[in-house]
Amino acid sequence: MLKIKNILPFIIQIILIIPISELAAQPLTLDSCKAFALRNNVTVQNALLDVQAAEQVKKQAFTKYFPSVSATALGYHAINPLLELGIDDIDNAQARNYLYDLYAEYGSAMGLPNSLDFCEHGLSVGATLMQPVFAGGRIVNGNKLAALGVDAAKLQSELSREQMLLSVEENYWLVVSLYEKRQTVLQALALLDTLHRDVVTAQEAGLVTANDPLKVTLKENEMRSNLLKVENGIALATMALCQLTGIPYSPDLTLSDTVVVVEADLTTDISTAVAQRKESALLDMSVRAEQLKKKMMVGEALPQVAVGAGATYGSMVLDRYSANGLAFATVQVPLTNWWETSHKIKEQNIRIQQAENTRADLTGKMALEVQQAVNNVQEAYAQIALAESTVRDASANLATARVNFEAGLIPVSELLEAQTLHRQALDQLTDARIDYRNKCAKLEVLRGRK
Repeated sequence: MLKIKNILPFIIQIILIIPISELAAQPLTLDSCKAFALRNNVTVQNALLDVQAAEQVKKQAFTKYFPSVSATALGYHAINPLLELGIDDIDNAQARNYLYDLYAEYGSAMGLPNSLDFCEHGLSVGATLMQPVFAGGRIVNGNKLAALGVDAAKLQSELSREQMLLSVEENYWLVVSLYEKRQTVLQALALLDTLHRDVVTAQEAGLVTANDPLKVTLKENEMRSNLLKVENGIALATMALCQLTGIPYSPDLTLSDTVVVVEADLTTDISTAVAQRKESALLDMSVRAEQLKKKMMVGEALPQVAVGAGATYGSMVLDRYSANGLAFATVQVPLTNWWETSHKIKEQNIRIQQAENTRADLTGKMALEVQQAVNNVQEAYAQIALAESTVRDASANLATARVNFEAGLIPVSELLEAQTLHRQALDQLTDARIDYRNKCAKLEVLRGRK
């Protein structure tokens, strides 16, 4: 089977140069549809945005390694002074009387007030820097968890891409199968048109009754009804393909690929296939994430050490502006958190065990899924051989029925039945080939080869 991973980069380069409207006017290949989808599909775009969001979370966590700096400014103006000190506020009576005499003799003459006002207005600006030295490992483990989130988002993006490409392929082959079924119906209508003329001629010659032309007419009407259903199905399936790929829908859109049946290589080591799947890596990441969460919980109960520095400038009491600075260190030791944290850790141990159980369970299910996919491909390939044998038998039966009808050995109803069986056999062969192609594509995804 052909793989698209070596072809798609070249196709994408072409698509980036040629407008969609010009490419859509040409017959679409499966590879070009996949390339369009990689460029335009909303699911793929959102998955890439999830990766970008996870990268921003990682950058947020990285900032915790650096010091935090804050700046403050404070200013005030009081209607009345917050602090007022006068002669009356002195408790010593002898000193108070002495000051009264002194103020009466000299104070008024010198223009001095009998009281002093403080804290009537003030202004101060400052900055503080805090550098964490040890936070119980929460900064380190938080960064590891954020990095794990980026890796998980990338894997999810690749999974979304794979599932979207698989959906594009299934829709593409659905349209192709409907094209082939329409061709089968058109061939049947052509045969019925010829048969109708022959039966009418035979009726005019008195060789058949009037019922025979009527039977052919009813069969023609049935085929025209089937043709309308198939054409509506083509339109709907093409719209779905356009929605996946971002190609503007047009009734003139055509597909160029045909189903080529090549026996698939079913040599598969189940354990290797499961290990290569992105789902396995995501399961490993889920266990790792729970383990990191546990380490962060332990860090909540460990001492925290930080150093810092601060600087201020201003005047809050007197109208004398000055600058000051200080350096400090803090050690925070949680004394009562161990009780609560011990239960949190036990809870998280349970979460870790759950994640490990889920990983083991889903790993086993993925192994079954791969084996089932291999079996499905084998069965689908065998169905093609059976369908081809049925088509050969139906073709021979139709040819014999036509000869016998022309010889007058069978009625027209038997010829019509033989034609119906032949058309059904052709449709079954088309369905078998498409089913085989889709199951091969799914197997390639499950084996991590696509």
